Amino acid sequence: MSKFVLISFLVLSLSSFSQEKSEWSVEANFGFPVNINHPITIKQQGHQDLNFTAKFYSEPFKQPFFYVYRFSKWKNDKAWELEMMHQKLYLSNPPEEIQYFNITHGFNLITLNRSFKIKLLKKHDFIVKFGTGIVLAHAENMVRGKEFDQKQSFLNLGYYVTGPVLNLALAKRFKISNRTYFNLETKFNSSYADVPIVDGYATLWHSAFSFIGGIGYSFVKK
Repeated sequence: MSKFVLISFLVLSLSSFSQEKSEWSVEANFGFPVNINHPITIKQQGHQDLNFTAKFYSEPFKQPFFYVYRFSKWKNDKAWELEMMHQKLYLSNPPEEIQYFNITHGFNLITLNRSFKIKLLKKHDFIVKFGTGIVLAHAENMVRGKEFDQKQSFLNLGYYVTGPVLNLALAKRFKISNRTYFNLETKFNSSYADVPIVDGYATLWHSAFSFIGGIGYSFVKK
């Protein structure tokens, strides 16, 4: 619930921009990520640090699904966008001290993007996106037999702001009707996170290439 409250607040903030004629759009995208292996450090009070290369997989086609929602405000082929990507991370190579380490009710990447329409391949319009934001993570883990209580933090929902994220993307829209379109997009995200565990935290970098597609709806605000 907290992530939707945050999204609603930022959407209202976007509406305070210029009141001149502009195009708004909303999108719902689905797809899959390709995760990149990165080092992880587990720090737990009273124990030696664990350092290893984390291998995460995502299960994008099992509920809750991998998705990307986006709200955009366009003007003169440029846009400000509010985006949320719902990632899921399962550690596939835990050492014996870690019983499990997952972030599956959301390794949520919430970003504010600046987007530009450009022409590539002569006549074809593409959209380039650059953005930054926060990681809102739902920690689920057991380290050295100590299971993390998920009913903590804001409203006891288990979500934590764990670090920053960088978002890069290249998209192409295919018109369906005057208002609707199909979005096809490739993305790259890189993030840093301090994820809580019992008596400590896990420090990790995460990067992934993602391939998404979905339906968008646009309308003009005067």
